[in-house]
Amino acid sequence: MKFDDLYNRVFISEQDEPSDINTEVAHPDDFDDVEPIPVPQPATTEENPTSAAAPTAASLTDYMKQCLDFAEKLQSPSGECLQSLVISLNRPATPFEGIDRLSADIEDAAEKLKRISGRILSFTIAAQKVK
Repeated sequence: MKFDDLYNRVFISEQDEPSDINTEVAHPDDFDDVEPIPVPQPATTEENPTSAAAPTAASLTDYMKQCLDFAEKLQSPSGECLQSLVISLNRPATPFEGIDRLSADIEDAAEKLKRISGRILSFTIAAQKVK
């Protein structure tokens, strides 16, 4: 097939047909009927429907356990932690050369999480004594 025949069949015949493509330019005033995204409402308690539920000792204990779990993921004696991974990735002439400098930051973060967990535990114990 010759180029001229193909051109006439495809491009010229498509130009002759009426197009259903919208060529109007959008204007910002045309979008005044759009509603904003709905925002979720906070949870309420049955005793006081206007306030959100107060945190309990059980939820504090959950956070304490999560802090300890994450501290163990950062640094643990078993060897399956971020710190041991960082140390094992440190090889000369690789993109990870020098990554072991993060080791001190990882130790600090793990220690801080353990301290936070300990403080939460002390508050939880004190709250149990008051009851």
